[in-house]
Formats: sequence, C-alpha cells, structure tokens
Amino acid sequence: DELVLQVTAGALLEGDTVTLRCRGRRDTSVTQVRFYHEGKEHWVPAEGTELALSPLGLHHGGRYRCGGKEGMWSVWKESAPVTVTVH
Repeated sequence: DELVLQVTAGALLEGDTVTLRCRGRRDTSVTQVRFYHEGKEHWVPAEGTELALSPLGLHHGGRYRCGGKEGMWSVWKESAPVTVTVH
C-alpha cells in the first residue's frame, strides 16, 4: 500500500472528535483524496487530506480507508483499511 491512513491515537469516546489523515508513505503530496467507510464513499474533501468526524458517534465505528493520487504523475492508490472503534 502506497498510502497510509492515520487515525488519532487513544480511546475514542462518543462526543469526541477524531481526525483521519491520508498521506503518502514517503511524505509525498496526495491529491484527489477520497475517504471510504465500510466500502462506501464517505466524504470527498474540496482540498486537503483530512477528514474530521465530530461529534463522534457509535455509527462512526468500522473500517475506513482512503484513496488518492500520490505525486504528480501517479495512478490511483489506496490505503490498507483501519478500524475505528468508538466506546
């Protein structure tokens, strides 16, 4: 996987804010970012590589991944899935 989906560390509780960040494995720029929750497109940022979930609810739990283009001439790439658990 060329892209990495980073999730705020620590216990995630209802009402909190969690930020998902999609980045290149070699800190290269990532464009046209898309976030997916349980296989469905969740949110498309106008620009940038972050998705904030706030206020966090139990329905936000599950598997997330991101996709995008890394670098200037890249093809579409996706991250490995990351599980978000809300307590």
